[in-house]
Amino acid sequence: MKNLTYSTIINKPKDVVFTTMIDKSVYPQWAKAWGAGMAIAGEWKEGEHLSFFDHAHGGTKVIIEELTPHDVIKMKHIAMVNLQNIEIEPTDDAMRKWIGSQEEYYFKERGKNQTLVEIIMITDEMFEKMMEAWPKALHYFKEVCES
Repeated sequence: MKNLTYSTIINKPKDVVFTTMIDKSVYPQWAKAWGAGMAIAGEWKEGEHLSFFDHAHGGTKVIIEELTPHDVIKMKHIAMVNLQNIEIEPTDDAMRKWIGSQEEYYFKERGKNQTLVEIIMITDEMFEKMMEAWPKALHYFKEVCES
């Protein structure tokens, strides 16, 4: 497993940044870094499941292992989902290697109206190229937060 870290500073207070991050209606605006039509289903609550997917390719399901409002979100990828967001059996090595990947989101106050957002992906090195979309996603996210 490899740790990949991405970050940006957003000119908004961390409560605003955190609330924007968990706003399902905003997700497609910054997740477009991975492709058009991204969606999110589920509840942003500790112990609950979320799915990140698109209706053309399917996606992944996570369990939220830790969620401290305005501070941290930690998730673990536990399954793959199809186009209708229904769990499917892994059909290849890549899918099997993706399950168990982890995402950690940290929100750190940097002055009165600035927030450092840090994303840590812990995943197999075969996904490093796919994770290169994070800087673009954080750029889009920053635009959404600051608009």
